[in-house]
Amino acid sequence: MDRRARLHDYDALNGVDFVEVRNPGQTQLRVHFIKRVPDQAALQASVASVTITGGETVPTVAVDLGRSSWGTDADPERRPWLDIVVDAPGDFSMYTLRVVTHKTLDPMDSRAQTLDRYFDHVTFSFKVDCPSLLDCEPPPEACPPLEDTLPPIDYLAKDFQSFRKALSDFSALRYPKWQERSEADFGMMFMEALSSVADDLSYQQDRIAAEAWLETATQRRSLVRLARLVDYEPKVATAAHAFLQLEIQSTGIGLFPAGVLVSGSAPDGAAVEFETGTGLDDGTLYRVRAAWSSGALKPYWWDDSEQCLPAGATEMWITTVADDLEDQWLLIDTAAVSPADRPMRQIVKITKALDSLIDPLTSTQVTRVIWDPKEALSHEHDLMRTTVSCNLVPATHGRRYSERFVASTDAWTNTTSPMSRATVRTGANGSVQFLHTLRRSRLAWLAQPDPREAARPEIRVTEASSIDPRSWSWRRRLLDGAPFELAFTVDPARYRSVHAGLGAADYDGGDGDTIRFGDGVLGAIPENNAVFDVTYRCGGGSRGNVAADVLTRLDPESTFAGQVIRITNPLPATGGRDEEPADQVREMAPQKFRAEQYRAVRAEDYEKAAMTLSWVQRAGTRFRYTGSWLSVFTAVDPKAEEAMSDDEALELTGLLDRYRLAGYEAFALEPRFASLDLDITVCVRPDAFRGEVERALIAALDTRDHIDGTRGFFHSDQFTFGQPLERSRLEAAIQEVRGVDGVVDMSYRRRGHTAGYVTLPDRVEVGQDEIVRVDNDPSRPECGSLRLELRGGK
Repeated sequence: MDRRARLHDYDALNGVDFVEVRNPGQTQLRVHFIKRVPDQAALQASVASVTITGGETVPTVAVDLGRSSWGTDADPERRPWLDIVVDAPGDFSMYTLRVVTHKTLDPMDSRAQTLDRYFDHVTFSFKVDCPSLLDCEPPPEACPPLEDTLPPIDYLAKDFQSFRKALSDFSALRYPKWQERSEADFGMMFMEALSSVADDLSYQQDRIAAEAWLETATQRRSLVRLARLVDYEPKVATAAHAFLQLEIQSTGIGLFPAGVLVSGSAPDGAAVEFETGTGLDDGTLYRVRAAWSSGALKPYWWDDSEQCLPAGATEMWITTVADDLEDQWLLIDTAAVSPADRPMRQIVKITKALDSLIDPLTSTQVTRVIWDPKEALSHEHDLMRTTVSCNLVPATHGRRYSERFVASTDAWTNTTSPMSRATVRTGANGSVQFLHTLRRSRLAWLAQPDPREAARPEIRVTEASSIDPRSWSWRRRLLDGAPFELAFTVDPARYRSVHAGLGAADYDGGDGDTIRFGDGVLGAIPENNAVFDVTYRCGGGSRGNVAADVLTRLDPESTFAGQVIRITNPLPATGGRDEEPADQVREMAPQKFRAEQYRAVRAEDYEKAAMTLSWVQRAGTRFRYTGSWLSVFTAVDPKAEEAMSDDEALELTGLLDRYRLAGYEAFALEPRFASLDLDITVCVRPDAFRGEVERALIAALDTRDHIDGTRGFFHSDQFTFGQPLERSRLEAAIQEVRGVDGVVDMSYRRRGHTAGYVTLPDRVEVGQDEIVRVDNDPSRPECGSLRLELRGGK
């Protein structure tokens, strides 16, 4: 719809056409309207006010209608105009002039003549009459250059046949007189031998290269290390947990230790082994009593109306004496109405045993037991069909083993010794690194109570050869270990011995577990000929999630086998989980890496990390060698303020310390700007127009992104904190402009530092927390300016 054409056909509305700047002082403006009106007085009466807004340094220009005047004589079509006067002109920005009319709907009102809301404003500039050598027509859009295409390379020529063909073709060109192609010829045999060696090397290169990428790695060790590089920890196989219910003889034991082996049969008939206790480090002696068995303990109710223990209950009465019941687990076992249904069982931990007394009506010794509200009963229990017992001991999937090995760099002569020898490898900086592959696998891992913490392995390493046996601590990564810390890690790898006398071994797959000690930089190196005792547990995975009443066999070699009448697990084992599949690691690790990054390598990474804070508007980083290591200086520009507060500085420092690389130091600085005024004299080639060269120079030295992908020399991303202005770079940028014959002179003035213009030196140094700024914005001269003087040309 052509609204302007339709406006001419509608007599009741008018509109603003354009604004004319009338004087060099830019204080007299004439507002031209679109069409003639039959009654100019009505139009004048309808105008309430005129506003001029939209500037940068001068946001609003006041208009006094008391000094305005109307007329039509200056327009050939007798269209009305309005002259207005302002006290001072605006800046170089584009302003919006709006004519505000009275809001009335009375057709008899003389002010009923109004303006169309689409044409009641117009955009203009106070600086339309400023002199300029530039052409008003916008320059044509520049097309980006075409990309060069590389010749195709066949990377699939990597096997024996392709190498043989390549050597044959090469020999035909290099040695044209050699025509023999018999397989018995020495030259052919030598060429085929080279092809075979090249085939083997190519295969090894492919295998090594495949292990260097997360998408193609096949070994578990490679997957774990690559995933950790992107802050992703692959999940390991965790061991299941269960509770064992014991029935012992009346004259039997009172304390049952952790570490007793219990087993059952999996659905495939294979044995599933558990050990009593919560793990390898559990040395608890669990209390058991013959009086706490299900036959001796019974639920008690005071009246038949209390035979139902409701859901959500946190206490009950049992027939026993309150003797050592606190901190004991209590099994509440309710048989189903139908034998075909499963019983209803729940285990709670008794926190209090109170009110131990004798019911005078039944002469029964009873005790009230209370458990934690977090373990409130999930279902109601009919006490007529319920039994209770307290002989409950925790158990963990897996079985423990013990080994002894020696860490030695000497030649090993006692090959008949049952003690194995650690593998010797060369670590960082030529240091010695010891590795020992466990004879059994796979290592059991325990999930931690806090779901945010990763699982920990069931392994204990002790240096037995020292005067006082020393325990070595497990670290998930040796990167977390100090130089002299007695630390080790566990790699999902297996090594095969190739020379026992020298302690040499080759990598033999990922279906094992290897202890790896430090190299003196990240973790201590064991002393030569140190002897280690290692105790560990093997097991874990979903295989350990056995059903109820499966763990029924006690180790016959246990000293308690003859005193335990019956053992079982009343509830299914839970918590067993298989290790994370390789395909899932490949999928999840990059996703987490893209979603949340916690490392900074380049300066851009530190800046991006700083800008994750909500109060940071802009950041800049510079590396500096401070004598012993690299220091990272990051300065930020806070939003809505000039300087950081103390709390913000602490927050930024803590954030950068989390992201920095090892061996680096990170510091937070306050930002400052170094605003420069430049005066540049340029000689133009005789065949070039000065106006075109001036336009090109302004574009080359501006602060914008250009359509061809380039940036102006003073773009905000071209300078960072502490980076000096180099005269050579500036001259090079000017010389690259088409039509420039040479730079005659360059001088500068730094605001707040130099009184007048001086010759531009080779480097204009700025502080570590300062940024060079030459915005060349006439509305903001305090942000730096650029003045060009062009000589020659035409």
